Amino acid sequence: MILIDNRNLLRIKHRELLQQLSIWDEKPYESIEIDQAKTGVPTVKVELEGKTQYIQSKYDPEREAKRLADKHDEESVRHILFIGVGMGYHINSYLEAHVDVKFSIYEPNEEILHAYLSNMPLDKLPIQQLQSVFTGTDEELLTEKIQGLLAASNNVLKIITLPVYENIYGEQIQLLLQRALESVKDRHSALATNAVFQKRWTINSIKNFATVLKTPNILHDIDRSAFEGKPAIIVAAGPSLNEEFKNLRYIKENGLAYIFSVGSAINALIEQGIYPDAACTYDPKERNQNVIKIIKDKNIKDIPLIFGTSVGYETIENYPGILLSMVTSQDIISSYLLGETENLSVINDAPSIAVITLQLLIKLGFSEIILVGQNLSFRNNKRFAEGINYRHISNSISEEKKKDLVPIKDVYGEIVFTEDMYIRMLDQFKLYINANPQTNVINTTKGGAAIEGTEFIELATLIKKTLHKSVVIKNWYEGEVNSNINHIVKKLTILNKAHLHLDNQLKDVMEILDRILENESLNIRSKLESLHLLLDKKVSLLSDNHYYQVIIKSMIKVQYERLQERVLKLKYEQNIKKKSKEILETFRPFIIACKEEYQNSTPLFLELLSNIEGMRSNEEN
Repeated sequence: MILIDNRNLLRIKHRELLQQLSIWDEKPYESIEIDQAKTGVPTVKVELEGKTQYIQSKYDPEREAKRLADKHDEESVRHILFIGVGMGYHINSYLEAHVDVKFSIYEPNEEILHAYLSNMPLDKLPIQQLQSVFTGTDEELLTEKIQGLLAASNNVLKIITLPVYENIYGEQIQLLLQRALESVKDRHSALATNAVFQKRWTINSIKNFATVLKTPNILHDIDRSAFEGKPAIIVAAGPSLNEEFKNLRYIKENGLAYIFSVGSAINALIEQGIYPDAACTYDPKERNQNVIKIIKDKNIKDIPLIFGTSVGYETIENYPGILLSMVTSQDIISSYLLGETENLSVINDAPSIAVITLQLLIKLGFSEIILVGQNLSFRNNKRFAEGINYRHISNSISEEKKKDLVPIKDVYGEIVFTEDMYIRMLDQFKLYINANPQTNVINTTKGGAAIEGTEFIELATLIKKTLHKSVVIKNWYEGEVNSNINHIVKKLTILNKAHLHLDNQLKDVMEILDRILENESLNIRSKLESLHLLLDKKVSLLSDNHYYQVIIKSMIKVQYERLQERVLKLKYEQNIKKKSKEILETFRPFIIACKEEYQNSTPLFLELLSNIEGMRSNEEN
């Protein structure tokens, strides 16, 4: 039976775990046995494949635990995950010397965890530092748990495994940790991306919206019969593109497939005198305008530009040719203003324009998508094809950079080297290709990384075998914009009312935080509790504000996620003074960030209101 104090603790912090373990209160253990060590303290043994194995020493488990703890004595540790609990002697020994270290416990065998909790009181540990206790071997659940610990510790998680567990569960534990680390790496990458671009996405979306309203949406306003059942080519800027200019020119001249240029490949194509059927762009950065600078400089009017609606607004300003829009998932403005009336198709954000374009072409109904120049690795120590030069990044790979590269297989089964960014792109390609088996994706990139779900066929071979007839329809990009301006004005009116109200709501929340600060030193429980409840109410009202939801929250994605993580922990804090302090540390910086972005976004929003009102007046006249 789980000790009563342990039961009470689990009921507060780990109720589901308590329910899971309680079945062993009513029945005998099936695979373990509690024994007494020679020193008189309890120890546990487990039956594995017909043999009995002691989890800790059967002679002196406490002395053994002291040696294990000393082996891991590190001053800089912030968070420990103990894998394997036994009777917890190693945990006790380690934490006696590190009372301020946060710790978590994972025991794969729930019978052993039950035995531990039935014999050893948790309150002997620095229990305020205990973050999590979990058990079992469900892969998805364990990965989620370990991901959470890694994220909470900023990926600085020290792991102490009972030596015997390295033999019993070693392979399984390593696999779980590897997958969790990969997932957290992706999460950290997403957070880093959000931190860099969260403001630009919103600024771009607001500034681009008037153009979006005047521009055909390629997924809504263009006749898809021009594309359905036909082949399309995505031309990327990888070094293998150098070998395909002759083939691409032949395809273009004979209309054998639609050619979509992605990113800086447009520069190499134009230099070769090959104009794609469209160029695609989505990067929110200001410098993204440099990618298509060649089109503006040469005043080329016959290359349509398909732009993601959160693209750097400078990119589409004064574009000389046809513009076509596609709403991306980072554009909350267009989704809010257009979504209800149009059943809006949205392209998910991705680590590259090639993945964005792959999604787009699948949605347009192309039956075959051909990848050209999609190396996703380094060929002859080069990043890009000839004719592509960036000031901010070198085309050649330095010796220092080579040390960080990862070996993977190329389309021929040989080893090539790549980096984390390309690996994330490979994962995204795999995701969309596997989710859309009706679309045949062919990789023609010589020496490029193998992309799961694609077949490698050289482009010259494709021309001979399948690309025989002209399929490209001239002026396919012509379409009539179908936006309902009156509906959009109504939505903007709602947003404007919320905008005017939000300033007072932010002041109300800050005023309550000031009152909590004033009363914190007095430590009057009833007063502080009533202020906490009032804060909850005001924050809830703030969260329901449309302007906050649509604009402010999208500009502070990272701060919002950190807020959510800390709010979850606040629920379990019983010390009212400590809780007040943590509330102030949690909410004050967040509300300050909200106020700052309210001030930053207001001129842009008012400019948008003015532009849309002008468009409606022109329509009426």
